[in-house]
Amino acid sequence: MKITPALTVVLLCALSAVSTASEIQVVDDNGRELRLTKPAQRIISLAPNITEVLFHIGAGQQIVGADEYSNYPAQAKDILRVSNYAAANYELILSLKPDLVIAWQSGNGDKIINPLRKLGIPVFVIETREIEQVPNLFRRFGKLTGHTDTAESRALAFTERLKKLRVGNLGKPPVRTFYQIWDEPLITLNGKHMVSSVIELCGGVNIFAGAAPLVPYVNIESIVAADPQVIIAGGSQDEQPRWFKGWQKWSGISAVIHSQIYLIPADLMQRHSVRILDGAEMMCSYLDRARAKLFSSSSVGG
Repeated sequence: MKITPALTVVLLCALSAVSTASEIQVVDDNGRELRLTKPAQRIISLAPNITEVLFHIGAGQQIVGADEYSNYPAQAKDILRVSNYAAANYELILSLKPDLVIAWQSGNGDKIINPLRKLGIPVFVIETREIEQVPNLFRRFGKLTGHTDTAESRALAFTERLKKLRVGNLGKPPVRTFYQIWDEPLITLNGKHMVSSVIELCGGVNIFAGAAPLVPYVNIESIVAADPQVIIAGGSQDEQPRWFKGWQKWSGISAVIHSQIYLIPADLMQRHSVRILDGAEMMCSYLDRARAKLFSSSSVGG
């Protein structure tokens, strides 16, 4: 068959269409569209929640570098460390020849992300604020890594479990809640953080939802004025006695009066991954305990 100029154009157009169709296109949480010619096989994860999600959808073996706090699942502890909250080792990252870096906007910040872009490395940035957005995170990671089927299955399972939690907590009396991530100084999270959406899911009201910073520093006077009915601290079991004792001198707070001070491991509440549902179940259980104490016929005040 003779290849005419017209036929050449047709063939080139067809090949271009095939190439475009096979190209991976995913929009990150900063509104940037990332394009890959094939699923990423050498991934750098710059946050522990990213590492957890990648393992959850079956892409854990494709991670060649991670931040120093990636500790779950157990296999993540063996991954080479390339960054911490303050800085990234760009020379080491380049030496690993990654075809994708996944970063967390509020955790890593532009000071770490922008230099990576200048190095020409494909960067995908996440900033998940609502618990309902987690399944879409699974799906986007699945598309980027070639694990679309597993990601879809995990997304559906997450959605179903979340739905059951939501239905089970509808119509419950609201509980004023203070979520504490540190004690000296007192630090909490505002209404734009996913922890706040978990509090709302469980029928709670974040007393600092309207604060301007995502991570506000607060004083004890403002907490006393808001009078939380339950205090939830994010931390380890080792820290619980010290934090619990610290609240006892503030005897005018409803949560202190009724002994409604609890702890949820920070990894379950402050990482935007599948385990946040474990943290949500604990949160809902603790708010139910507070309701039983505060709103029972034998309870006074609050």
